[in-house]
Amino acid sequence: MLRSKKFLKLIVLLDAGLVLLILAFWLLRGSVWASWDFQVLDRFHEHAIQEGKGPEASPRLVYLLITDDAYAEFDKNALDRGYLSRVNRILSMLRPEAVAFDIIFAREGDPATDKKFARSIARLRTAYLPIAFRLADSSKPFDWLPGSVYAQLNSKITASLPETGEAQPFYGDQPVLQNDLFAAKARGTGHINAENDSDGVYRHFPLLIKLGDRYFPSLPLQMFLDFAGVPFEHVQVEWGRALTIPAVEGGRLDDARVIPIDERGQVYVPYVNTWEHDFPKVAVTRLRELFADEDMQGNLSEFFGGRFVMLGDVSHGISDIGQTPLEENVPLIAVHASVLNGLLENRFYDRWTDGQVFACLGALAVLLGGAACFRQLWIYYLVGFGGLAGLGALAWWQFTHDSLFPVTSATAAYLVVFVGLVVGLQVSLSRHGAFIRTAFSRYVPVQVVEQLLENPDLLRLGGEEREATVLFSDLEGFTTVSETMPPPHLAKLLNEYLTEMTRIIIENGGIIDKYLGDGIMAEFGIPLDTPSHADHAVRAALAMQTALRTMNTGWEKQGRVQVKCRIGIHTGTLIAGNLGSDQVFDYTVIGDSVNLAARLEGVNKLYHTEVIISEKTRSLLTPEVFRVRPLDIIKVKGKSEPVRIYEVYGLEVKPMTEMDADYYRLYEEGFRAYLNREFATAAGLFNQSLQIRPGDAPSLNMLHCMNRLNPEDLPKDWDGSTALDFK
Repeated sequence: MLRSKKFLKLIVLLDAGLVLLILAFWLLRGSVWASWDFQVLDRFHEHAIQEGKGPEASPRLVYLLITDDAYAEFDKNALDRGYLSRVNRILSMLRPEAVAFDIIFAREGDPATDKKFARSIARLRTAYLPIAFRLADSSKPFDWLPGSVYAQLNSKITASLPETGEAQPFYGDQPVLQNDLFAAKARGTGHINAENDSDGVYRHFPLLIKLGDRYFPSLPLQMFLDFAGVPFEHVQVEWGRALTIPAVEGGRLDDARVIPIDERGQVYVPYVNTWEHDFPKVAVTRLRELFADEDMQGNLSEFFGGRFVMLGDVSHGISDIGQTPLEENVPLIAVHASVLNGLLENRFYDRWTDGQVFACLGALAVLLGGAACFRQLWIYYLVGFGGLAGLGALAWWQFTHDSLFPVTSATAAYLVVFVGLVVGLQVSLSRHGAFIRTAFSRYVPVQVVEQLLENPDLLRLGGEEREATVLFSDLEGFTTVSETMPPPHLAKLLNEYLTEMTRIIIENGGIIDKYLGDGIMAEFGIPLDTPSHADHAVRAALAMQTALRTMNTGWEKQGRVQVKCRIGIHTGTLIAGNLGSDQVFDYTVIGDSVNLAARLEGVNKLYHTEVIISEKTRSLLTPEVFRVRPLDIIKVKGKSEPVRIYEVYGLEVKPMTEMDADYYRLYEEGFRAYLNREFATAAGLFNQSLQIRPGDAPSLNMLHCMNRLNPEDLPKDWDGSTALDFK
């Protein structure tokens, strides 16, 4: 059923206003995209690779790496160009498609060695030597200096490119160039400026930059253009959309390559995997070793022949490293290799435009507004959370189909609309909410009142099956104590006790179900789901005992009576909800689990313990947080199945004396021996524990149980349980 016309009008106005507010925020910020969008996409990238849905690695790419072993081999702290000359000669005989050096040889070295290295580059014929720049956001004149390197650079860049759109390219300045002698022998060049994002992660890479008023390609782009036979000046740029490499006559491309770029000319780097698993890697030392074996030369030719070789220095303390979406401390040669792989495999990520995201948000806002028009709130929440899940599914599907969706920004905007409409709905229902709060807050827990405000349908009688932890506490011998105290003193003591215990239970996430005279019944894990409800209940029980000891100390100084508290805790399935009659009902719990928790509280009397929990509760506790020991296996009255019970005697973080540790160890070993029917061993261990704690009730109880047993008469299915004849 739809709401009234007045309310429908309010929803439409509120929905439209929220969307306009979000659009204004995005426009003022300049973009829908934010750093947190890419951080979420990083996780998508990881999962896509794990599921085999990431970019594929080209079989034409291989790393040739200068490692620490190479420096040890030529016994220098600086890169030995003579050593590299020998590597180049080997590569020239293996005939790779291209060899990209991720190294800039800017300074002059030994003249004879430099000439030797230059000749090896010329002999290789496929070497690419990069250039690095300082990148700036604004245009500035490029300082063309005299020299052959500048002359070669000047001849390799283009004055203009066919371009459309609003360009915001990076501008290069203060170049770090190759030595003239080497640059003259190289086949090509390109920039290697990998700029990290604001959070320090290398996700984007500029395919081209500007030097003054002229464009200059990146090293991966220039290598691919030479491979494809396409001159750089034929490249077409649509800023913010795509860089197109056309298929030219005589080239290798059958169809044009359309590469998505942003307004800065950057691609989203399509990493195929982590550094250890992206492309084959060969150390230069290993290459030389294998090439020295004539039987291996044919295999090397097959391996390197026709491949793109990315040659870089990854030795410690020398290589440039950075963080990628997949891992930290990665040699940055991986950026250039991944971009080149994307060009070879024609696999890059497109990105949703701001306009597309605007349209998506508008559609979702209409969906939410339509759902808010129904009187049943569950429809709105169903649609709302469905839309939220849909955004996540859309982002994942888009990523695995090479499209980037700003899932975090879109989700935040969606939540603004969702929450905004919720607030509007709540304001409109404020009178009804005030009635509920006034009528029920006096006898229903606050958490339940809040849930009723969110969903008034819960006021109907009935309950739901839930798993929760129930705590019962009771003061030992309080009836006898109360007979010796004047009523005003008794009421004051009881009020102080219940106030402090209630505070502890609520602070640990529990709700007070009811007070049973001096006893308390509390639940953890309802009405709101709490994953660690068993932990919360046990932590509350220990805090209650600690607080009572503190209160007893104060009461003793005042000459007042001392009291002890017993607590039983059990976790299980129960019925929770509004139970009672049409006229009077209460939010409470019922079921066998509740009864067992109450029984466990009374079982403390038998073992002189303070806190007893069931096996189910113990199994849900976070490991290594609480000190727990097995106490017994009991059959309580009214239940046929035995229940293993445990005593909780502290927190692991609190130190324990060596004597106490020995006591608990001996008891647990004795208990295990008892269950294994090793009664003589068990008796010895329990007697040893009694030497540490004379009169210890659990140990005496176990000895008493064994004294009543005749091992020869025990049935095969004996489980060691003790039947209790009291409730």
